[in-house]
This record gives sequence, C-alpha cells and structure tokens, in this order.
Amino acid sequence: FDEEFVHFPHRDFSALGVVTLCLDGLMQNARPYNNAGVETCWNFSSDRCRASQGGSLDTFISHASNPVFAAMINAQKWKVLSRGPIIPGTMTRGAMQTVLVDVTPSNGKSREFLWTMQKERRPPRQDCWLIHECIAKDNAYNLTL
Repeated sequence: FDEEFVHFPHRDFSALGVVTLCLDGLMQNARPYNNAGVETCWNFSSDRCRASQGGSLDTFISHASNPVFAAMINAQKWKVLSRGPIIPGTMTRGAMQTVLVDVTPSNGKSREFLWTMQKERRPPRQDCWLIHECIAKDNAYNLTL
C-alpha cells in the first residue's frame, strides 16, 4: 500500500479485487493509520453486513477484535483457494460471487474464510461489489443449524 488513504467502492473493482483490497489492508491494518484495513472492510460492507455489526464504524472496529475476524488482521499472508462463478442478479438482489481464501494469521495457524460478495443495486454504490458476508469455513456448518 503506497496510498495515504483507504479505498472506497468503485464499479471498476471486481469481487476478487475487493477481497484483495480488504485482505491486503487488513495485513497492514495500521497503514496509513490505525485500523485503516478494518475501515476499508467497512467501506466495502453492504448495508446488511454493516447493520449486523452494529451499524457504525466504531462498533465495526470493536467487532473486528473478535477471534475469528482478528485472524485476518496483521496476518502473515493470504492466498485465494477458489473463486465461485458469478451468479446473475435477480429482481431482488444483485449478482453474487464467493471467494475462498486461506489466511495465515500472526500465530501461524492457517484458517480458511469464505467471502460472499454481492453487487449493490441501489445508489450511491450501485454496480459496486460489496461484502455480503465473510465467514470462517470451520464455522460455516454451525451457521446452517
């Protein structure tokens, strides 16, 4: 990151591009200022995702310290394991795509995360890929119960 700012949604970013911006930002969470990586994730979060985390950047930052999400903050490295096909949008939601990544946290114990991305249908972020949800793969089954 050479930029002195955090990124914001733009229709030129692909779903994978957004995941890349977020994970690279989280790896260097204190650049260019403290929690800049977490703020990047907030900027790219859908309204639904934001609401589920308290609805404000401050509460999002607080939630980011939970052990699951915190594994991505200041991680050693990450890589894409797979990328799902783009599922076309419908009358009620935008297009969707999943990105499965492997993250090696600072403790060295690898963990997989599934990022579900969705294209926003409404202004002002219309046609931008946003984070619908991000879950740890090892917790995914528990979320289906």
